[in-house]
Amino acid sequence: MAPPLPDDVIPGILLRLSPDDPAGVVRAAAVCKAWRLILADPSFVARYRALHPSAPVLGFLHNQSLLHISRLVPCTSSSFRPSPAADHHMRHAHDCRHGRVLFYDYDYRRPTTGFAVWDPIAGDLHSFEPNIGAWTQQAVLCAAAADGCDHRGCGGGPFIVAAAAMGFGGDDVTAGILGKSSTAQAQFYSSETGKWSIHIYTDVGTPFDLEDRPAALVGDSLYFVGDSGILLRYRYDLLRRRLGKKDRFIIDSDYLSVIKPPEGRRLGNVFVVAAEDGGLGLANLYEESSRLYLWARETVGDAGQWVRRRVIDLKTMLPIRRLEMRPCLCGVAEDGSAIFVSTEDGVFAIGLGSSSKARKVSEVGNVNLMYPFMSFYTESLLQQWGDMRPMLSQNIS
Repeated sequence: MAPPLPDDVIPGILLRLSPDDPAGVVRAAAVCKAWRLILADPSFVARYRALHPSAPVLGFLHNQSLLHISRLVPCTSSSFRPSPAADHHMRHAHDCRHGRVLFYDYDYRRPTTGFAVWDPIAGDLHSFEPNIGAWTQQAVLCAAAADGCDHRGCGGGPFIVAAAAMGFGGDDVTAGILGKSSTAQAQFYSSETGKWSIHIYTDVGTPFDLEDRPAALVGDSLYFVGDSGILLRYRYDLLRRRLGKKDRFIIDSDYLSVIKPPEGRRLGNVFVVAAEDGGLGLANLYEESSRLYLWARETVGDAGQWVRRRVIDLKTMLPIRRLEMRPCLCGVAEDGSAIFVSTEDGVFAIGLGSSSKARKVSEVGNVNLMYPFMSFYTESLLQQWGDMRPMLSQNIS
């Protein structure tokens, strides 16, 4: 029989339990009382948080109805599994951020259709009616995101759903149907009030369409992707604060504006991301190339400009012998730490930090769009056990 591990070594081993493997933490807690008490120690939770500061990707939301699988597909490395009842195959995923998933419910068997925000950890579902045209792009986020929330325990808290579109209003009502529009519109829903905000319109001067791409949250603004990398900036939080003060003098153009893409050729397959310094960034992949280009927005005087930071050759990066079909960008981590590339062989995460590495995260291949589900679920389990530690000390033998 192997000798027992020294007591002072065990905490160091448990600290290295992967944050994307909540089942591993549960198995460790089942070993013996001593291990359970270590895992429930508040000082251990603090050390675990310091060692694993970023939320891991536990799975992906998709809209591939022909696959006949749950809307939430677990990561290959993750042991997280949502409830089998949480299939949501009659719902269309529109966004995922801060531990929340935004669906649109198309199920004709239900009394009403509309938006639904789902918490995959708790299983809670909050439904509400839309108040803006169906041809919009939406984003869901924690209501305290602009106030510095770390999103470690806000899953059941209040949220915001922001919606933006081009055209469909005012004198431009037919532009979105017959052609591109220069009229931008937006509004947001607050779960705290159960109501939609005022509807704002502004002419941004450049006719374009919004792409079916997730928005990026940078600072107090959401950025929606348009044609070839043009961005629509929605300062939802500034507007929310002004409305909270009962300010009647709202100038719509203060809250909706356009940022033009880098000059030169059309960007092609493009996602908006948070840059390494926390600023605004773009990632694009040209259709005829396998090179991933990363851009950052820099301020020069009173103006801003795009600077190309890096180029990543996916042919040498991806652990695939031969790319039969060209890869495509299909998602981005909400914290900007990784971008996801879809291939015939599955989905790969490409790190956007100082060291770019590729790892396979899903066996589902040829997917045009995926929304990563990131959560501090494992840490929250440890926190719950920490709250119960006095009882564990007395009652578990």
